[in-house]
Amino acid sequence: HITSDCPPPEEEEITLCNITSSDWRRVAYINMTDPEAECPSGLNEVSNSNTGQRACGRSVDGAGYTVAAPGGCSSVTFPVKTIYSHVCGYARGYQYRTMDGFWQSSRRTINDAYVDGLSITHGNPRKHLWTLAVGNSELT
Repeated sequence: HITSDCPPPEEEEITLCNITSSDWRRVAYINMTDPEAECPSGLNEVSNSNTGQRACGRSVDGAGYTVAAPGGCSSVTFPVKTIYSHVCGYARGYQYRTMDGFWQSSRRTINDAYVDGLSITHGNPRKHLWTLAVGNSELT
């Protein structure tokens, strides 16, 4: 289930990310633990046959390589129809194959495939909000 229109303000105050407000708005919600959930357009469902875990990811072939180009990425846009001052989010990531974290190049920009993980941006031109990068283990 994905909500891109902002719901009406809640009457009660809600605390998220240590901020209490009655003005929180859900922009997107993707819960792949729900068996009825689907990935948003632009992402493909990936399933682990051993664990049953489902996730949304970029398009890959049977060998696990990006269909478009090695090191490529996929993106999804969720329109926000109101002014905001804070962003709060939760992401769960699963790594697959080799993970490089951040690419080792000083020439990469926010518009390049610069991270193995999830990057949240806003605006045009894009501005960075936060990134979830994966490494070779839980410690790196």
